Amino acid sequence: MSNPFHVDEFKNNSHTEWLGREFIYLKEIESTNSYLKKLPADQLSHGTVLLTDNQTSGRGQYEKRWISDPYKNLTFTVALKPEINSSLTLLTLACAAAVSDVLQRYCREPIRIKWPNDIFVAGKKMGGILTESVFMGSRIERVLIGIGININQTEIQLDSYNSCSLADLSQSKFTREGLLNECLKEIEIMYDHWLQLDPAIIKSIHSRLIGYGEWVKLQVYDELLPYTYKCIGVNIKGELLMLNEQLDVDKFSYEQVRIVPIKSTLQKV
Repeated sequence: MSNPFHVDEFKNNSHTEWLGREFIYLKEIESTNSYLKKLPADQLSHGTVLLTDNQTSGRGQYEKRWISDPYKNLTFTVALKPEINSSLTLLTLACAAAVSDVLQRYCREPIRIKWPNDIFVAGKKMGGILTESVFMGSRIERVLIGIGININQTEIQLDSYNSCSLADLSQSKFTREGLLNECLKEIEIMYDHWLQLDPAIIKSIHSRLIGYGEWVKLQVYDELLPYTYKCIGVNIKGELLMLNEQLDVDKFSYEQVRIVPIKSTLQKV
């Protein structure tokens, strides 16, 4: 039988300086992002984390549903109030890299990032990130980073996704409280690097980005572009850098771009 999230155990073992020190646990909620989006500004502090054991209307990119069995996975949102408005795509990727680093400790298969916000392993989706911003005029009032990670769920029923969980790959059960503490610690470190626009973030992302250093196809919305590109990574603005067939660098800054790896058809003779 699955157990509810133990808030006291989580708090007693927290090692962050500020992230998650303000912690909200709700047994059931439609969406952690939507809940924090509606909170008045004076009721939401920088670094607040909201976690639920049963997210009934979870969302991913393109408004796809994110279905997660109660009490088995991690579904939470990190609320941030940064002083800069730029490079939010880089922040999303940095959080994906942070979570991937944690999951890699418990998985033999390489954990990869699928541009711009999915966490993949062995060709299957293990987690996803949905970043949303609330503006006050031209200033960002809050950034909400919603994170869903399949942990102990062994029967995956996620709409439109070929998915897996950490338990699937390791044949073990995991303590969600400990994993959340590990994730928040790594996200806190990455966030501080992001504020400083530290180039080390780029290296962390490149080491996990699917297609990095390869000739690939690009899909924009539902259209597969006819050209091939070499993925040369991301820049400090979070833009995707692609070397085209004329050896010029094209930049893509919108999330509707998908990297489609090309399977080699060359055969050894």
